[in-house]
Order: sequence, then C-alpha cells, then structure tokens
Amino acid sequence: MKEKIYVDPVTRIEGHAKIVLDVNDSGGITSGHLQVLEIRGFEKLLEGMELFKLPLITGRICGVCPAAHHLVSVTSIENGLGVKVPADAKLLRELMYMGHILHSHSLSTFVLTGPDVLVGIGAKPQDRNVLALLKMAPEIVKKILRLRSIGQKTVEIVGGRGVHPVTSVPGGQASRPESEEVVKMGQWGVEAAGLIKELSDVLLKKLENIAEINEVAEVPFHSMALTDGGRVTFMENVCRVVDPSGKEERTFTAVEYADNLVEHPMQGSYMRSVRLKAGSEEKKYFVGPLARLNVNEHFSTPEADRLLEEFKAGGSPRLSAIDYLRARLIEMMYCAERIADICGSELGDGPIRVEAGPGGGRFTGMIEAPRGVLIHDYEADDNGKILSANLIVATQNNYDAIDHAITALAKHYKPTGDENLIMNSAEFALRCFDPCLACATHAAGCMPMELEFRKDGKVFSTVRRGAEG
Repeated sequence: MKEKIYVDPVTRIEGHAKIVLDVNDSGGITSGHLQVLEIRGFEKLLEGMELFKLPLITGRICGVCPAAHHLVSVTSIENGLGVKVPADAKLLRELMYMGHILHSHSLSTFVLTGPDVLVGIGAKPQDRNVLALLKMAPEIVKKILRLRSIGQKTVEIVGGRGVHPVTSVPGGQASRPESEEVVKMGQWGVEAAGLIKELSDVLLKKLENIAEINEVAEVPFHSMALTDGGRVTFMENVCRVVDPSGKEERTFTAVEYADNLVEHPMQGSYMRSVRLKAGSEEKKYFVGPLARLNVNEHFSTPEADRLLEEFKAGGSPRLSAIDYLRARLIEMMYCAERIADICGSELGDGPIRVEAGPGGGRFTGMIEAPRGVLIHDYEADDNGKILSANLIVATQNNYDAIDHAITALAKHYKPTGDENLIMNSAEFALRCFDPCLACATHAAGCMPMELEFRKDGKVFSTVRRGAEG
C-alpha cells in the first residue's frame, strides 16, 4: 500500500497549508503537493461593491502584500477609464511601493526563509526560527528588523498607513508627504543600502553551505515577468515570457491575459494553478524575483545593476528555487537606491491628481507584487457597481513550480532516512517561493471539484464538477 508523508501545518509562511508527499512501495517519493486549506472568497465578496472603493477593499485581502493589491486595483480602474496619472503621483506610488517591496523581501528572506539557511535545513524545528536566530546573532536580527522598519515606515508616510495604504486613488494620489519626511526617507534609503550589503554578506556565505542542492532544486519551467524594454519594472507594463533557455516565448498586456493564461483546480486545495495556453498543450512557468531577473537585462540603479551582472555571470536564466533568495537581495538593493533617488532629486512639486469619474465596462491591470505577476480584472455596470471580478495572484502562478521543487528536494533527502530533514527540505522548498496563500484562494460558490473513486489503489471512476457549480 502506498504511504504518504504529511507536513501539517507548514509554518513560517503567510496562510495555512500542508504538504503531502506520496511514497511508493519501494520507499521512494514519487510526488509532492502543496494543499492550501483556507478560503477567503474575495472575488465573490467584491460583487456589488462600488468600483472606486476597490483599492481600499482589495488591500484587505492580505496583511503582507496589501500595497500590491491597492496599486493594481487603482491601476485597473485607471486603465478602464483611460486616465493618465501626473508624473509626481507616479513617483509617489513608486516610492511607496519600493518601501513595500523592501519590507516584504526582508521579511521573506531573513525571517521566514532565513532560519533554514542561517541555522540549517537539518536543524530541529524549535531551532529554525527567528527567535532562535536572535539568541545566536542578536546584532544580525536587529539589522533585519531595522531594514523591515524602513520599508514599512516608508509605506506609512506615503500611503497613509503602514499595513493597508489608502492614498492611491483613481486619478493619482490623495496627498503628498511633507518635505521633511521626503528628506528623512531619502536618508533611510541610503541606510537601507548599507544594511542590505551587510546582511547579504552573511546570507550568501551561508548559501554556499547548501550549494550542492542548487541543481537539485532546479525548476525547468518558463519565466514570466513584466518588462520595460528589458528593464526590471514593478508597475504596469508588458508581460514577457522566456523559456528555460532564455528565448522569448511571447509577450502580452494586461487586457490580453485571458488569451494567454488558464487556471486549473488542484487536488485537495482551494488554490488554483495557472498555466500558459499553448494550443493543445499547456506550459508551466514561474514568477517573482527570480523570473524578473531572468526576463530582464538591467535595473536603473548602479549597485543593483552591478549585482545583477554578477548574478547573470553564473548563467542565465537561473532556474533553482534557491536562487530566489539571492534575487530578493538584489531587488532589495534596487528598492533602497530608488528610495534615495526619488527623495533626493526626482520628486517635484507638481500636481498629483486629475479628475476621474466612475463608469461601467472592463477594468484590468497587471503589476509585479513582491512574489510576482498580479492581475486584477473587474466588470462594472454603468453605475460603477461590480458585476464580476477575477484575481490572479503570484502564488497561483507559482503553484506548479512549488510542487516541482517540493518533490525534488524531498526526493533528494529521502535516502537519508531522516524524516525531520525530509520534511524540513519540503518546507524550505516552499518558502523559497515566499507563498502568500490568503491572496491565492478563490471565490466560494464556484469551486470546481473532481472526485476519484479507487479500489486497490486504482481509479475506477471519476466525477467532475466545473466552475459553473
């Protein structure tokens, strides 16, 4: 009889989930699968809401990436209305978002995934957490918390709130920071760059200890990310897909997403995977920091560009799930440099808002969340009331890649016979992708389902229910 190994619950991630590893009669692992156990149903909740309230409402999907939903929502509305936002408003949004990325990446890199690397994958669960890390290296943890604080305070000043920002409105920004606050944020950007350099040195040395599993953790899928003519961008732009060799496979805009992507229900999970449409076959891909570096050639700041050049010198595209950690470090440096640049010389005193009135129609936007491509798609009636909504979030885009990495690392460690190490490695593989599960679950009332009836391990009947219920 086939056995299963369960990691339940998975800790140090956003949300609730378990990992299931299938074991064959010979004791080898045949597959691994992430099962997302919670459901939020925000798409259903949005029906009947007022269009202009969505930037505030959708931010409540998650407390880890609210700025991403806030900005993609307002971008979707502006796209549908044909509104052009003033230059200073764009800079303020970017400033807030650089703080958000900095905060989110530092949380993922050092607090959630960090203990696996800094303490060790084989360490006992009670020793693989930030509290144990605090005992081992209190000065390092203080710098980590300071870096997170800089990002969060930047969001708070520009966005009005540190967790759920409120200042981005259809047509621009509702307010701008005081000049003294702008100067302060610029200084924080310089400070953050120094902290990132120090913390990167520590983490990269520890990553050398697990270099032998880099190839094991490779995910031979396509990379998908936004691009601004080859430059890394987090804001609305063209989406580019490259294959595992680095060759461009396609590009598409936000309004074309449904012609290029298809969602699938996954067994035992409230989260759907997303794949590239490709005729009779579909292609798997991943998104996020690593995909952004694979798809693009440069940033627009000197130190981030230098780090990216070093990263690509080791080969491009990079496909190991473990490379996500180094990719986040590079993006954090870019965020720190952009905060300093925007506050130092780029932000002016021009208008920050134009008039925009609600209306009906289709409203679609696409930005880069910390974890990858994020799409919001709404349909509203002539009174601006939402008729339907669809959200495709980064963790959905990464579902297939997560399962692949979980399986690969668990298989690698299975011959050791150390169940703690096997389960730890599966968790580590998942954390590399920085999953955000509350964002990724879909609407109640239209959940596709497939039931398999088995006898002696063999399926003899299957019953399916589609998305229409």
